[in-house]
Amino acid sequence: MRFFRAPGHIQTVLLIELLLISSAAFFVWFFWDQVCSPDLISCLSSKKLSWEGFLLLSFFRPFLLTPLPVFAMMAGNAFGPLPGALLAAVGATLSSIFVYMLAKAVGKKLVNPWLASNLPQTLRFIRSQDWKIVLICRLIPVFPFDIMTFTFGLLDFRWKYVLAVTLIGIIPESYIFSVLATPDSSLMGSAFTSVAVITVFCLLPGVVIEFQSRKKGSSLWVRLKAMWNELNEEIRLNNDIVKHHQHDPDKIPVLLVYGYFSSRRALTVLERILSRRGYEVISFNLGGLLGVFFTRGIRETAAFIDFKLKRQFERHHFDQIHIIAHSKGGLVALWWLLKLQGFRHCQKLITMGTPYQGTLLTWLALVTPAGFLFRDLWQMRPGSELLENLREEMIPPGVRIYNFYSNRDRVASGENGIFRPYQSQDRVTPVPLHHVTHFEFLYRRDVGDALVHVLGSPYRDKETLRHNHENSASLSAVDDSDLAI
Repeated sequence: MRFFRAPGHIQTVLLIELLLISSAAFFVWFFWDQVCSPDLISCLSSKKLSWEGFLLLSFFRPFLLTPLPVFAMMAGNAFGPLPGALLAAVGATLSSIFVYMLAKAVGKKLVNPWLASNLPQTLRFIRSQDWKIVLICRLIPVFPFDIMTFTFGLLDFRWKYVLAVTLIGIIPESYIFSVLATPDSSLMGSAFTSVAVITVFCLLPGVVIEFQSRKKGSSLWVRLKAMWNELNEEIRLNNDIVKHHQHDPDKIPVLLVYGYFSSRRALTVLERILSRRGYEVISFNLGGLLGVFFTRGIRETAAFIDFKLKRQFERHHFDQIHIIAHSKGGLVALWWLLKLQGFRHCQKLITMGTPYQGTLLTWLALVTPAGFLFRDLWQMRPGSELLENLREEMIPPGVRIYNFYSNRDRVASGENGIFRPYQSQDRVTPVPLHHVTHFEFLYRRDVGDALVHVLGSPYRDKETLRHNHENSASLSAVDDSDLAI
């Protein structure tokens, strides 16, 4: 994986990150300056803190960017080691509620559909072993508390297990730091007590439950091996064309192109639907992170597809294809079609949930280190040079572009999923499917029916293709309720 170096873009990322960090630091300083008088040390050693005030302060702790051990020391000093540890554990559990719920709302829309499409075994592992994962992360202090809470929400862990296990699992760490705030207590004694508590109340019951689960084939270890095997299988995928069958010269192949941070696994259901309808389906591993998850630039990926297709044209003696592309894959396919003269080989492009106007979600990633690594994030931001270049292109005669779009799509919401070139708009057909979310384009049966309607016959019969081509234009006026399962 090559690092993306673009000085202007990197300066933008650094400026945004600097502003965010500076704003957060100023807010935290201002808050503690108002609450703690005359200084932070005296605040931590204050014995006037009520338990109600401590719990209220604990609820807002994540937004104060204050580590959990600091609050555990405050509780230990104000209420004593054991009561302070218990109160700190309750406060930590309260503080995790809002962080968890916020992340859960994001994960339900984006992360879980992505896992279901790309890494189903990993999703099964997470769903079945969530409370064990929470317990391990809470017992091992090297895992940042709030970051792990946010991760649990993104992965849609069951809330009752997250809260219950957090309350139990955080007690040993809270107790150790509570003791640190009490000069007359022994640190070695507190560590020994914490280890005893962990062993008796956490590890022994966990070992018993794991042993019983292993007999049923659903233990943490069994699920972990299945997830690891799945990841290895994804990484072993190469860039060869899918060769389930020989090329049929009487058919026009359909190339499937997947989207950002997805793998070929995401196309499994769609490939099966089209294959059962008689279409010859091909796809390529587009590379990226770990050689699997698609994070390469749009221009270079279009050039890669051009190279791969030319090899297939020469090897199998055909020169016409149809393309179905999802999300970022639609931008790749359109760049190949308009910029690399792909229109000579493709007269029908269908895109699903493609962010032609860019997507604001890219900015959430651009203010993280991902902004330094992945060129495609910059290319998909609203107003990018690449999107403007595409809009300037004229669609050649004979080429039809169909845009499946949805108001429920969180990546390319509503008409953001419609290509609006400066010319030749009559060659673009919007197809509204407002009951479909972004990742549901890849596996819903009714979406498959709509794709078949647009593609027409899988064979090269000119009359059949012309008839279906004329009928497919009517899809722009079809209400999505007519396509429901």
